[in-house]
Amino acid sequence: MSKLVFTVLPILAIALVLGASAAMAQDNVYDLSYYSNANTTGAPDGVLRLVNDGNLSATSPAGDVCAAIYVFDNREELNECCSCKITPNGLLALSVNKNLTNNTLTGKIPTRGVIKVLSSVPVAGVCDPTVSPVHIGIRGWLTHIQQVTATSFAQTEEELTDSTLGAAEYADLIEDCSVEIELGSGQGQCFCTDSGQ
Repeated sequence: MSKLVFTVLPILAIALVLGASAAMAQDNVYDLSYYSNANTTGAPDGVLRLVNDGNLSATSPAGDVCAAIYVFDNREELNECCSCKITPNGLLALSVNKNLTNNTLTGKIPTRGVIKVLSSVPVAGVCDPTVSPVHIGIRGWLTHIQQVTATSFAQTEEELTDSTLGAAEYADLIEDCSVEIELGSGQGQCFCTDSGQ
């Protein structure tokens, strides 16, 4: 009995350590968060901030990464998508109102929904939200706008939530964005110009 305990305990301890480190590990390849009170009279603008931590290389173009961004409304419909290049150690700040929700395919401007970010490396130097073959992590934060009273709003900022990218989800994002770009003739695409915020 004691031999069994001495044999099982080290194996159990190793399994616990490996399980704990796997649970805590974040690859930051596929991240998401929500936006609220966007395009709302009297409310401040939310900001999506994305950072290239220089993990690939400290120089451009070898260390450039792409942030493919998919913006959904509260009806779970993809409104806009784009892919933005971020150079090593670079910061990209995108306005929720001006960069991410102002050019929808339908022309309806959302006030709340979900933003998903899929990071990858550029293909032949180009970032494309419909092609994302090699995934690499980036970091991101999103400002949340909460309505406190009928006329006042509070702001908080939260790190994007690292999520699991399933094959079906990946295929849906790529396909939906491809259709949106094809049908939209410029509509349905978000803008990668840094907002300076």
